[in-house]
Amino acid sequence: MRILTLGLNHHTAPVEIRERLAFPEDDQPSALARLVRDYGLSEAAILSTCNRSELYLAADGDGGLDQARRFLAETQGIDVQTLESHFYQLSDSEAAIHLFRVASGIDSLVIGESQILSQVRQSLETAQQNGSARLLLNELFQRSLRVGKRARAETDIGRGRLSISTAAVELASQVFENLERCRALLVGAGEMGELTAQYLVGAGVERLLVSNRTLARAQELARRFGGEAAPFETLSEHLAGSDIVISSTAATDYVIGPDDLRPAMRERRGRPLFLIDIAVPRDIDPAVRDIDNIFLFDIDDLEQVIAANRQEREGEIRRVQDIIDDELKQFLHWFNALGTGTLIRDLRQRAANLQEQELARWTAKLGTLSADDQKLVEGILRGYANKLLHEPMVQIREFANDDDGYLRLDTVRRLFNLDDAPGEEES
Repeated sequence: MRILTLGLNHHTAPVEIRERLAFPEDDQPSALARLVRDYGLSEAAILSTCNRSELYLAADGDGGLDQARRFLAETQGIDVQTLESHFYQLSDSEAAIHLFRVASGIDSLVIGESQILSQVRQSLETAQQNGSARLLLNELFQRSLRVGKRARAETDIGRGRLSISTAAVELASQVFENLERCRALLVGAGEMGELTAQYLVGAGVERLLVSNRTLARAQELARRFGGEAAPFETLSEHLAGSDIVISSTAATDYVIGPDDLRPAMRERRGRPLFLIDIAVPRDIDPAVRDIDNIFLFDIDDLEQVIAANRQEREGEIRRVQDIIDDELKQFLHWFNALGTGTLIRDLRQRAANLQEQELARWTAKLGTLSADDQKLVEGILRGYANKLLHEPMVQIREFANDDDGYLRLDTVRRLFNLDDAPGEEES
C-alpha cells in the first residue's frame, strides 16, 4: 500500500490553472466517494485552497496516480495532458514531507500564514466523515496537524497574523498613500473575508461596506467591525462609491464583470478603482482590465508584497524543517512497521508454496512414500525453510526502525518476487 499525492499549487501553476482544479467544499463529499468507489483507491482526501489543489491517496501500487489523473479529467472536465507540466506527484516519504511543509505554513504563498492549518484539519474531517480517510491518511494528516502546531509553538514562523488577507491590505496600502481617505467594499464574509475586514479596519479605512450572499452574515461581520452591510443583489450599485474592492467569495463563477464596472466608472468620472481578487476560482473577470482606470490584482500579483515576508522568516523556516525531520522519522517508523507484518506473512506463504511444490515433485520421482516418510520429508523441508528465512525475518523487523525502511522492505519483496503468483517451479 502506497501513500500518493497528485497536485498543483502556486509554485507550479498560475491562478487561471489552479481555479480549474478547485474543489468547492460542498463538492468534496461526492468527489471522495467517487475516488474510492469508482477509481479503486483505498483512501482519499482533498486539500483545495486558494493556493493549491491536492489529492492525497492510499492505493495498492503506483497505479493510483493514473487513476487520480483520470478522475480529474472526468470530474473537472479538463485535458490532463495539457496540464501535466503543472502537476507534482509524490509517494510515501515525499508525500509526507510535502503535507508536513504545507501544514507548518512554509509551503504557503505567505510564509507562516494562519489559515492553512485549519484548512488541513477541515480536509481530514471531511474525509473522515465520508469514510475515505482511515488508517494511512488518518495517521498522515494527524501527524501533519501535530507538525503545524509544533511549528507555531516552538518557532516564530507564524509571528503576527499572516495571511493572504494581510497581503491584500498591504498591497492596498502601497497603492494609496492614506487608507484613511479610502472607502472599501468587501465582497464575501467567510473566514478570509473576516480577516480582511479586520485588517482594513486596522489600517483605518474611512468606510467599510460588506456584501455577502447571506445578508445576515454580512450584517454580523459589518457590526463587529463598525461597517455597513449591503445585499449581494445590489453589489454593482456600490462599486462606484468604493475606492478599494477586495473579493473573496466561494463562488464558482465571476461575481463582478465588465458590465458591472462600466457604469460605475462613468459615475466615478475618471477616479481610479482598485480591485483585489483573492478568491480561487476568481471572483472578478480579468476582462475588466480593459476598462480605463481599473486596476485589477489577483492572488498571484501579491508575490512582490510577500517576498519580504519570506526573507524575514528564512531562519524560522530552517527551525521548522528540523521539526519536520523529527516528525517524519517517527511517521516512517510507524509506516514501515505496517509493512513488516504483511511482508513476513507473504514470505512465509511463498515458502509454504515452494515446500508443497517440491514435495509433490519429489514424491512423483521417488514413488509413493509412506505416511511416516512423507511426514519426515515435510519436516525436513519446513525446517530448512525456517532456518533459511530466520535471518531475513530478523532484518525485516529491523528495517521498520530505519528512515529508509520502506525502500528496504520493497527490495525484499522484489527479491522474493512476492507481488506475483508463485507459479510452478521447475528444476
